[in-house]
Amino acid sequence: MTFETRRIFKSAVTSQNLIRELLQLMLLGELVAPGGQRAWLVSPWISNILLFDNRAGGFGSLNPEWGNREVRLVEVAVNLIARGTPLGIATSFDTHNDAFIAAVSEAAEEAGLSDKLLIVQRRHLHTKGVLIKRGLLTGSMNLTYNGLELNDEMVVYDTNAKTIAEARLNFESYIGTDR
Repeated sequence: MTFETRRIFKSAVTSQNLIRELLQLMLLGELVAPGGQRAWLVSPWISNILLFDNRAGGFGSLNPEWGNREVRLVEVAVNLIARGTPLGIATSFDTHNDAFIAAVSEAAEEAGLSDKLLIVQRRHLHTKGVLIKRGLLTGSMNLTYNGLELNDEMVVYDTNAKTIAEARLNFESYIGTDR
């Protein structure tokens, strides 16, 4: 038996770590076996969220440079790009996003990978999603501390090829449409 869709309802008291763990597994899978197609992070609000707690060294074999410390989204994003997965980030023009955009842009530039990073800002963006070659995470959650840790959220993880292809077409349509 296989599943294609999983719905997760998270609150401060239920399933608190489930979404973070799913996001970790999605990104770990992409880091280990890059898809070659553009991955997308789509979130009206986005922050340099904590993704991996590597203080015990559990993710050290994935990237020894991370050391025994917490690893955040900017570092994971640049690692994805360095391993062959171009990355698109779609977010709103809200000033909340400025620090993240500056940090990921600077890190990609320092690594010589700016040409593989695409940042699109849209005035009325409300869509939220994380798209990799093998899966799509969508729902109510922004990629922020509050989204991961505090807010009640509902997300859907989908591995259906048709759903992934549709999301890819929609996210790719953001290219060249900053508004």
